Amino acid sequence: MPQTPIEIIESAYEHAKREPLKTLLSGLSNESVLDLKIIVDNAETQKAVLGVILTSLAYKIFEPRQDIRKHQEGMKGGYSGRTFDTKYVTPFLKSRFPHFAMAESAWLTRSLEQPRPFNLNFPGKIRNKALKTAFLKTLDQVQANSNLASRLLVARMGLMLEAAPKDDALFAKVQVAGSITIARIIDAISQHIRYNYGKGVVGTARLPVLAIYSVYNLLMPDVKRYSGKILLPLESHTSPDSRSKSLGDIDVNNSDNSCFESVEIKHNKPITADMVGVAYRKFKNTTIDRYYILTTSEPNFDNYEAITQEIEKYKKVHSCQIIVNGVVPSLKYYMRLVSNPHDIVDEYTKWLEFEYQRASGIKREHLRVWQEIRKDVLGIK
Repeated sequence: MPQTPIEIIESAYEHAKREPLKTLLSGLSNESVLDLKIIVDNAETQKAVLGVILTSLAYKIFEPRQDIRKHQEGMKGGYSGRTFDTKYVTPFLKSRFPHFAMAESAWLTRSLEQPRPFNLNFPGKIRNKALKTAFLKTLDQVQANSNLASRLLVARMGLMLEAAPKDDALFAKVQVAGSITIARIIDAISQHIRYNYGKGVVGTARLPVLAIYSVYNLLMPDVKRYSGKILLPLESHTSPDSRSKSLGDIDVNNSDNSCFESVEIKHNKPITADMVGVAYRKFKNTTIDRYYILTTSEPNFDNYEAITQEIEKYKKVHSCQIIVNGVVPSLKYYMRLVSNPHDIVDEYTKWLEFEYQRASGIKREHLRVWQEIRKDVLGIK
């Protein structure tokens, strides 16, 4: 009896758990193994490529006659890779490898959603050239020899299982109360920010602002860069004139009250070149040192090359460093600099309650969900 897509993916995962990685990779060419490793090594920053590869391999096993390079139904002889990914692959990643999972689908990434087959001449702008080559070569090999699909899917699972502890190890050096690692704290905050609160609950865009503001409160006493600087109070989210008083959602000033650093935070919106232009127009008449644009969106960027060009353009006329990144990667970085990372749990809780009490966007539902996450993910009542 043919396996279902879920059975195919879970079976590969269980197989990978049972066998040593060396055994899983044996029999594959050195070139194939290197390509697999390149894709997994870049998985955290290029989740979409990993998602497309897993989808393609699983679908090839499910339907061997399908040309997996033709990933859209609009192509002659094509299939809907996005549908298969959204239904099977992304939910699997969220349950087994949350650090590697996209929010919804790998096909929402602009460089991969193009209506062009994933052949060796695919024009999509994957910034990492070695990654792009590994990605396209792997699909080309599988299409030429469908028997490779099962072996490569299991091998990829093995490499992902090996990579997961390494990722956790980045944060596990600092153990917090109850043996809670930084990785678990980041996972809890990320779940809270990305939770589906439903259409009736507004104010969710305020959550990543509070998360970053909380870590700034802990960061500033510990990091020399912020010595003598002032973290300004949060403007009310509902205040009509709040935007006229600040350069970003979060502002750090010098002792003379001139702006030193600002952070603008977007929720579920990829960073665009236009956002960089808007930021420049805000700070062009100031002596600000850094301006961050962070987003909860995955992928983080609309068109990274255009954004880079825009940043380079303004660098020529202003000394401010414009830095673009995701909210979660930024939290991971900042948390490593904080002396007592576990304090972020209470700090974030404090600001959630503060915003709720002053009716500044945070709703009761946000507090309720955070309490559940604290209990289920962190074991904190």
